[in-house]
This record gives sequence, structure tokens and C-alpha cells, in this order.
Amino acid sequence: MDIAQYVSSQAAAEILGVSVSTVKRWVDDNILPASKTPGGHRKILVADIIRLSRLGVLPEGDFSKLPLVADQPDSDPAFHISPENFYQALRNQISLSCNNILLSAFKSKIPVEKIADEIIQPSMARIGEEWMNGTLPIFFEHCSTQLCLSSLLELRSLINSRANNQGPVAIGGCTSNDYHQLSNILVDVVLLDLGWRTVNIGGNTPVESFIHGIDHYKPKLVWMAVTQISDVDAFIKDNVLLFEKACNSDAVLVLGGQGLNSDIRKKLKFHFYGDTMSHLGDYARGLFPPVSLPQRGRPPSIKPSF
Repeated sequence: MDIAQYVSSQAAAEILGVSVSTVKRWVDDNILPASKTPGGHRKILVADIIRLSRLGVLPEGDFSKLPLVADQPDSDPAFHISPENFYQALRNQISLSCNNILLSAFKSKIPVEKIADEIIQPSMARIGEEWMNGTLPIFFEHCSTQLCLSSLLELRSLINSRANNQGPVAIGGCTSNDYHQLSNILVDVVLLDLGWRTVNIGGNTPVESFIHGIDHYKPKLVWMAVTQISDVDAFIKDNVLLFEKACNSDAVLVLGGQGLNSDIRKKLKFHFYGDTMSHLGDYARGLFPPVSLPQRGRPPSIKPSF
């Protein structure tokens, strides 16, 4: 699959409906991130154009002029954006369809947290239910999970190409004996799309590693994605240590995941708990607000909150 990660100033101008000189001015004013080729030509990241357009900083644009996947057959209904199509692609192990559905949703300026809640979550929930009721072997459930992860990493690669992201740092992962990856990657990609610099420390991570990460990266947000808990008492003790470390380091601790039922949550300390990725997105935007709307057609300079 050929993902168009970068475009020229001319292509960006055509997409946004402005002049090339306007695009170059936005780049020079550090409004629209860009890098330069060895020949001195500007190259602009597709993900940045989509993100700033979605926020209202740049014009709405015509993104039909910007195919993310060169070989995507738009006329094929299997590629249309819907949880049903994504579920069928996962169920039948069609990687191209999975990748194209997520990239098409992103190209359509659907926020990543909405892609997670309205496309990925219901699709994976159906597959999980089929495994639980015995109609789907665990082999296919595992394969579907890995395919979903692969498609998410394709999307993450597109977003993560920003060379000069000046957002605050967020670090996180899963606690000891929790090896699940999907929810953790979703948190990572949601925050990355919102302009945060993310450090994913992975699954089965002891609390000491979280604490070392806080000391090293000085994050403003620490997340813990919890899919399963092997020892509730040990998890609660680790939670207290991590919460105190976050508070002492001027960071917030964010928890979420299906492994945290209401009884366990009552015993935990945190700054925010999210039931959905959209909840997380709303909270993260409150901590690191998007840039304001343009004045007189000219986007303002982007200044991070931290």
C-alpha cells in the first residue's frame, strides 16, 4: 500500500484552496509544519494538513484531491467507512480493507477517538463475543486483534511523521501481567493525533518503570490502559505509588480500560477516568487546547500550552 505521507506546497495549496505563497507564509510562520528536501523544496505532512483543517485553523479544503492510498478502489463498497465493513475485513483477514477504512476515515477528518469508539470498538467487541460464545476459534480472534493493531500502526506512522511536534509529553502503558496491546495503542494514537508527544512503554510494565519514565521524560500526562488485573491488591498499591509520583511531578494520572470495574475504581486514585476514547480526547484537549480559529483568513501562530 502506498501512503502519501507528504505533499508539496503546490499540492497543499490546491487542497486548501489558497495560493502557494499563502502556504509558504504559513510554513514560514510556523503555523503549518514542514520540512525541506535536499533540493530546498518544502514537503508538508498529510496528517498535519488534515489535523489543522479539522481544528478549523486551516480552510476546510477538498481532500478528494489527496488520496492516502494509491490503490484504493473507491467504488468498492467494502472500502466504505463503517463498523460493519471494518468488522467484515477483520473477520475475513483482509488487511488492505482494514488499512483503507481507517485511513479513509482519517482522510475524512474523523477524529481518531471517534474512529476508535465508532469503528474499531464495536467491530472488536463483536469478534470478542463470537469467541466467547464459541462461534469463532480463538485463533481467529487473535488474528483479528493483530490485524487491527497493524492497521492502527499504519495510521500512527502517518500521524507520527511530524518532525517538529511541540506538544506536551504523555507516557503510558499497561501494568504488570497485563499483556494486551490494543487499548494501549489506541490511547497512544488518540493523544498523538491531538498534538501530544507520546511515549508508549508497552504491556506488562512494572510500576517502577512508569516512575522511571516520569523522571526521564517529565510528562504532563501519564496513562494506564487496564485490560486485566492479576492481583488486585498489588495493583492498588502500585496505583497509590504512581498517583503520588504523578502529583509530585506536576502530571495527571489517567486510567481506563475494561479491567477496571466499579468496585476496583472506588479504591483507586487518579485525576481522570475515561470510559471511551472520546472521553479521553475531551480531557486531553482541556489540558492542551487546540489552536484558536484564524483571524481574517490568516491562521494564528501555534503556541503550546506547556
